[in-house]
Amino acid sequence: MPILTLPLIVGIFLGGNWMWLGLSLLFLIVIVGDAVLGDDTSNPQYNYPWLLEVPLHLALPLIGIVMMSLMWSSGNKYFDFLGLGQRLSHIFSHDFLSARNQNMWIDYLGAVLGTGFIVAGYGTNVAHELTHRIKNKISMIEGRWLLSISCNADFAIEHVYGHHVTVGTRKDPATAPRGMNVYVFAIRSTLLGHLSAWKLELKRLKKNGYSSFSYHNRMISGYFMSIVWMGLFYQVGGLLGFILFFGQAIFAKFILEIANYMEHYGLMRDDGQSVGPEHSWNTNRKMSSIVLFTLTRHSAHHEKPKVPFWKLDPYVHAPQMPSGYLSTLLICLIPSLWYKTIGPELEKWDQNYGAS
Repeated sequence: MPILTLPLIVGIFLGGNWMWLGLSLLFLIVIVGDAVLGDDTSNPQYNYPWLLEVPLHLALPLIGIVMMSLMWSSGNKYFDFLGLGQRLSHIFSHDFLSARNQNMWIDYLGAVLGTGFIVAGYGTNVAHELTHRIKNKISMIEGRWLLSISCNADFAIEHVYGHHVTVGTRKDPATAPRGMNVYVFAIRSTLLGHLSAWKLELKRLKKNGYSSFSYHNRMISGYFMSIVWMGLFYQVGGLLGFILFFGQAIFAKFILEIANYMEHYGLMRDDGQSVGPEHSWNTNRKMSSIVLFTLTRHSAHHEKPKVPFWKLDPYVHAPQMPSGYLSTLLICLIPSLWYKTIGPELEKWDQNYGAS
C-alpha cells in the first residue's frame, strides 16, 4: 500500500488526465493480481514481525502527503501551497502550476475517487488494525487521525466495542440483512453506527465520572480532528478545497460501508451465540491480502479480534467471498448481480449452519 500511494500523488501533481493514474493502477494491480496469483492459505512464522509494522506506521505520513497534494491541487492559479509547484518545476521538466490551472472537473473526479480508495483501503484499514490496540496510546492516536480524514470519528468506538460484540445479530448496524442492497445499507449503517458510538461513549464517560461534553469525549475530539482537515483545505483552496475534502471523505466512508456489507451480508446469529468463523465472509486471494494487511481473513479476525493481522488464520472452510475484495466490491454495486452471485453461497451456509 505505501507503494500504491505514490502513483496517486504523482498523478495529482501532474494534473489533467494523470489525476486518474492512482485509481487506474490500483484497480489494475489488485483485480488482475487477484486473478493471476490466486489464493494464499499459508500461515508463515516471522522472525522479524516488527518489519510488518512499518507500513502501518507509514500510513499517516503518506496519506498526509496525499492530502497535501490534493490540497495543493485545489489552489487557484495565483496560489502555490508551500511553493510545491514551483519547487517541483525546478526539479522536473514540467510546468506543474500551469497543468494544475488547466484541470477540469473530470480530472478532479479522478483525484477524489483515487484518494477515497487510498484513504479507505490504506488509511481506514490501518486505523482498523491500530484502534484494536486499545492499550497502545500511540497506535490509538495514529488510528484516530487516519479516521479523521474520512470524518469517521465513530469507527474506533463502534467497531471495537459495538460491532465486535453484536456482529451477526439484528442489533449490529454493520451486518446487512438478506435482501438489503448496499446503498440502503450504507445509509443505515452510517446513521445507526454513529448513534451507537455516541451511546457507547456517553456510557463510558458516565462510568468514569467525566462530563459528556468535554475533551474526554472521543466523538467530540474526533469531530475537531476532521475540522482541522476541513480548515486546511478551505484555507488553501476555498470552496473547491472544501468540496474535494468532503468528496474524498464521503467516498472513503462509502467504501468502508461496502466492505462491511460484503464481510457480513446475510450471516446471522442469535443473541448469546458465540461469534465464530461462520459469521463473516472470508477470502484468501493473495493480492487482496497483501494490500489490505490480511483484512481478507475476516473470519479469523472476528473470532480472535486481538490477534495482529499477520497471525490471522486463512480458514478455508469459512464462508468465502466470490472473489477478492475489490472485485467483490464492484459486484456489490449492482444489487441484482450481487444477489445472484451470493445466493448459492448463502444456501450452502444455511445447510451447514442453519438459517436464522
